[in-house]
Amino acid sequence: MATQENALLDRLDRFCDAVPRAAAHPEELGEYVLFVRKEAGGWPFYARPRRGAAAAPAAADITTVRARQRELGLPESFEWIHEIHPDLLAVARSAGLHVQQAPLMVLDPDALPPAAHFADLHVRLLDPDSPGFVADLAAWFIVARAAFAPLSGPLSAAPTDSAAALPTVGAATPELVTVTFPTVDSGVTRSQQEPTTAPSAPADPPGVDLVPESLVAQERLAISFGVRRIALADHPTPAAADLTSAGLTAVSAAAVGSLNRVDDVAEIVGVGTLPQARRRGLASAITDTLARRALADGVDLVFLAAGDDDIAVLYHRLGFRRIGTACIATP
Repeated sequence: MATQENALLDRLDRFCDAVPRAAAHPEELGEYVLFVRKEAGGWPFYARPRRGAAAAPAAADITTVRARQRELGLPESFEWIHEIHPDLLAVARSAGLHVQQAPLMVLDPDALPPAAHFADLHVRLLDPDSPGFVADLAAWFIVARAAFAPLSGPLSAAPTDSAAALPTVGAATPELVTVTFPTVDSGVTRSQQEPTTAPSAPADPPGVDLVPESLVAQERLAISFGVRRIALADHPTPAAADLTSAGLTAVSAAAVGSLNRVDDVAEIVGVGTLPQARRRGLASAITDTLARRALADGVDLVFLAAGDDDIAVLYHRLGFRRIGTACIATP
């Protein structure tokens, strides 16, 4: 059993190392790899231990990496899997970092609830060919931001540098991921084209102007090639009246979540619900929908990092079991 668990953890570690490489330049600093975003508006990735390193990362390496992160204007963030680097927890703390320990959970497909369990909740996956794709993307972005922080001012389209290094199912800002895609013989596919708007169409929903064109293009391509899925859950009727004071009545979703895929492994991230719509099962329905879609797409390992032990209990009910701990370190 231990050998099987170790093999799963190694697959997850390879996934966490592979995801940033499509969107960032890796810099090796001592026993760490720092992922430097390729574009100014890209996701500010973390540093993580170099795979196959002969020695455990030292506190001096952390100091070097943090200095480079400050030089580049990147968040001072690190991530790793505790079971693969068990000595790093103490090292990171000695270097002045606060370490969040998030339950790392994998899905047992046979333990998923019955397919009809969430039938009364409307969850939909973003369609890159839909005329409403940009509006849906804006709703995803707004809800993801609002689900984890009070609406104290205008929402910004730029990710905050304080975002979690390894997004958990309770993470705040959605990732801005650039993906390397297969070449298509026809050049530009239909899914790469901007949706046209009829002259008589209504004005854009709130938030559309906050979504950069580069993000629209990235997400459209990622979804088209199956390396990304984004789910929205509509407002449950009892919550509609509560949304007026939050100024979100025009937003088309009450809960969101997404999934990133590399080969046959997929991670569910950024599952969040607006405060006014919580305790109605929307986050669970989002997670269930993303997990089922990943399996239908041919993924055979679905995982997530729960925000804490209490949240892990909820995901256990959806068929996830804990196999380790994801460590997320910041100053």
